[in-house]
Amino acid sequence: MSSGARFFLLQIVALLLAILFGALVGSAILLAIHKNPLEVYGLMVRFNLTRADSIGSILYKSTPLILAGLATALSFRVNLFNIGVEGQYYIGAIAAAYVGFAVTGLPRAIHLPLVLLVGVAGGMLWALLPIVLKLRRGAHEVITTIMMNAIAGALVLYLLEPGLLRDPAQAGTPRVRTPDVAPGAQIPSLLPLIHLLGLRVPESSRLNWLLLVGVALCVLFWWILGRWRFGYEVRAVAQNPDAAEGAGIANQRIMFLMFILSGGVAGLVGLSDVLGYFGYYDIDFPKGYGFLGISIALLAKNNPIGVIVAALFFAFLDRGAQGIQVFAGAPREVITILQGLIILAIVVGYELLTRYIRAQRKREAQVTPPLQPVVAPAGAGEGSD
Repeated sequence: MSSGARFFLLQIVALLLAILFGALVGSAILLAIHKNPLEVYGLMVRFNLTRADSIGSILYKSTPLILAGLATALSFRVNLFNIGVEGQYYIGAIAAAYVGFAVTGLPRAIHLPLVLLVGVAGGMLWALLPIVLKLRRGAHEVITTIMMNAIAGALVLYLLEPGLLRDPAQAGTPRVRTPDVAPGAQIPSLLPLIHLLGLRVPESSRLNWLLLVGVALCVLFWWILGRWRFGYEVRAVAQNPDAAEGAGIANQRIMFLMFILSGGVAGLVGLSDVLGYFGYYDIDFPKGYGFLGISIALLAKNNPIGVIVAALFFAFLDRGAQGIQVFAGAPREVITILQGLIILAIVVGYELLTRYIRAQRKREAQVTPPLQPVVAPAGAGEGSD
């Protein structure tokens, strides 16, 4: 077995061991509250995989998680920690909601792409200041993006004040929200395609086409980062910036592009809820996707295809938490603890694995005999008179 295949297998084993570790600790917690772990886990699997409504819920919940995980992974690929996905998707979502209700009279073929592009632009705009401060002034992106999250939350609350973006029809009611977006700006349901595939997801499901957009983006970035010259430059900048700079790669350009692309994808995170479920931006708009995206990127080890699997896994656990709470009487916090333990185990496991791989490669380099200089035979290169 080649060293590359062996290291890949070790990564899979490390991931499975991390999940097993989380399940074992979760089992100990269940035993402490007098619940049978096998029954609880079995119920979770049956509840998730044998009910059409659960499958639809898992796919819907995974949509923003795929986009949040991909946004985080893109910045992580160049060793930049974009903790600002949370604020970036707030701005992208409210900007898209505004264009969705303020612009009227456009056909869906124009209005919907316009709204999506505005969401992307909003996320990019909110990512611009942190990366400029990072590259120009050396300000750490973790600090600046966390601060931008707080500013985004406050800005959204301000914009939902009466006389700004708040729906005038809700005056005198406790509802704090924008007007409804136009029908042409709403993301179509994915249920007709799902039903064609033979899956009977209930009509109440809000599963929409943004799921396929997220999957397509993951595949696209996997291909670009793995097959294009740009992907080679990204890997070079991440692994050895000095060597990349010496080879003529503009490090700052690569870091800027990856961070802005991260912000652009982040701007799409909330659009499944705004344009595919609620139809407006509400003060109770779902929060926390950005921080879940960090966990998903870590679980996927920043691989865009792995992000899809990790997001589905988190959505599976989230839906399963509802099942065990209702039907087994187990607190859903057990699943939250399970998620945290798995991420902690993965971080520790990958760090140990990275150190092991480095040690193995160092040993292999020491064992490999040095190249001998080629000695030209006697008389070679002598010209005849």
